[in-house]
Amino acid sequence: MKMTPQQIQDGFRNFYGTEHYHRITTFGGLVATDGVAWLAENAECYWLTDDIGIYQMDRKIRGNPELQEMQVWKLTVKDSVGTLTCEDGNENVVLKKRIPYTDFPLPEIVIWIMNKVMLLPSEH
Repeated sequence: MKMTPQQIQDGFRNFYGTEHYHRITTFGGLVATDGVAWLAENAECYWLTDDIGIYQMDRKIRGNPELQEMQVWKLTVKDSVGTLTCEDGNENVVLKKRIPYTDFPLPEIVIWIMNKVMLLPSEH
């Protein structure tokens, strides 16, 4: 059963650092921290981690040396329409994708990638 937005927000308080790394996507050679794995499970958004993984092969990402160490992925949702962006850590948008429909329960989520590890900002 999918959690409510408040339950998800409350759950984020439990994630500072990580104890394990999880292979929740087969794309992009990425692993996820406990927090991102928990988010994917409880918000039913494995599609989001897959999208981020797939985009690791995009020339805009792969060809940018700055993005090999740090990426900031933001999903914003309004009226069930999503926008997924990748920034370089300095608020420069490198990639933007419109998602015509999503049932993602939060208005926004940020996932960082640091050296091939997907993490919540609180886990840094």
